[in-house]
Amino acid sequence: MGNIHTIQGELTIYTATAQLEECFSALTNGINILDFSGVHDLDSAALALILVCRREAERLQKPLQCINLPENLKNLAQLYGVENYIPT
Repeated sequence: MGNIHTIQGELTIYTATAQLEECFSALTNGINILDFSGVHDLDSAALALILVCRREAERLQKPLQCINLPENLKNLAQLYGVENYIPT
């Protein structure tokens, strides 16, 4: 298993920018797994964060994996038709 960055707290439109900065920093420092076990509240901004992180990981030529996705996030991904773009 690779290096893990655990996303904590709220992941909504109100916190996505700060969370994204943390994720980008983690990716730049060799992290390749995003753990969503610490997320307690989310909206569609969480999907945007995953997709942007996926693009950044591809730019850095690093594999990315998302683990412990909450069920409501999985449901949102399915609703928006992007579940196949989430690297699990």
